Amino acid sequence: MRIFHPTDLGAGSTTAFLHALRIAVDTRAAITIMHVAQGDEQAEWTELPGVRSTLAKWGLVENAQDMEGLKQLGVGVRKVIMDAGDPVGACLDYLEEHPTDLVVMAAHQQEGGRRWFKRNVATPLARGAGEPTLFIPYEGKGFLDPVSGRVNIRRILVPVCMDPHPKAALEMACRTITALHQQEGTITLLHVGEEATSPHIELPPLPGWKVERIVRPGEIVDTIVHMAEAIGADMLVMATKGRDGFLDALRGTQTEQVVRRADCPVLAVPA
Repeated sequence: MRIFHPTDLGAGSTTAFLHALRIAVDTRAAITIMHVAQGDEQAEWTELPGVRSTLAKWGLVENAQDMEGLKQLGVGVRKVIMDAGDPVGACLDYLEEHPTDLVVMAAHQQEGGRRWFKRNVATPLARGAGEPTLFIPYEGKGFLDPVSGRVNIRRILVPVCMDPHPKAALEMACRTITALHQQEGTITLLHVGEEATSPHIELPPLPGWKVERIVRPGEIVDTIVHMAEAIGADMLVMATKGRDGFLDALRGTQTEQVVRRADCPVLAVPA
């Protein structure tokens, strides 16, 4: 598995980095950490988040110099710094030559923010990458304890409808549960609309996990965000469809609105 993590070196990106690294450890993946410096910004390689020092804090390697421990974990690491005026274009150019299986990045809920993430970078980058993207709220805590490195996912919300079909999103949710060794919890399938329009969904058996089905009328984005809050969702998994196979515009799509408003991480999966 290959994971791509773009960072603006801010605190919010640190949270996203921790999630990317934890997933890399549990899937024995190769992780690329990339920063795009702009203008007169001087970024040093040492400013990028420390992989071995983080793993040492989590008790997974002996210390920050433990290369052999990192090798035994099966995690490959690549760090990249580029100078470019367009961070989205720079990341997409890199991904063109170095394909990825998962993008893990921070996303702002509000306007503002630090460096290039303050410009709506997360959504167009995910749209262009065309791969599943895990958005971590820039000012949120995610589903990972940063001190211990332990993952805690007990409630997953998956909006379901006929178009886009949720099959890929549900498969990704199940793979995530298995890969991150989550033993028990509840998957909530939410259909916004009427009972008659709710798709029939069958999930493969997941020992320790229950499935509940909820149908609610209302505006789609509001209902999804409110339901995530009501059930205390640890992660929201959404199927996405657009003109280019992912998000269909830079702004205003339902997926982007959910990403900007949800308090929990959002895993967007191309249908």
